[in-house]
This record gives sequence, structure tokens and C-alpha cells, in this order.
Amino acid sequence: MYYKGTQEQCEAYNQTVTEGQNYTGLTNRWANLIAHPNGTDFAILKNAAYEAELTELESLTSDWFPEIE
Repeated sequence: MYYKGTQEQCEAYNQTVTEGQNYTGLTNRWANLIAHPNGTDFAILKNAAYEAELTELESLTSDWFPEIE
């Protein structure tokens, strides 16, 4: 499961989970953001313990990862 939103929204979610889980040292963030090629949408892995008011996606479709020719 993923959450989709703006870069700022996904970064804020990442910060919430990171602080809530007390990640420090080698693990200093929950997950990396995934940028959609459209330049507007971003996604982040959902943490089951932390809800957010973002669009929930079951998985990321192939349009998130266009083939490189």
C-alpha cells in the first residue's frame, strides 16, 4: 500500500512516521519518496500504524515507472 500526494504531503507523512518510530542513526527516515514522471504526484510506502489524509493506492501502476528506451 502507498499514499499519493504532493511532495510536501509525502515528506510530512515521512516525518510523522520517522518521529513516531523514533528512527535515528542508520535508519533516519521511514521511506523514500517516489516521484511520478508527471512531475506533480509523489508516493510513499504506507505504514500500517500511521494514517494520513492522502490518496491510498493498493500498488503503483506501470505509469509510475515508464520504460527506458
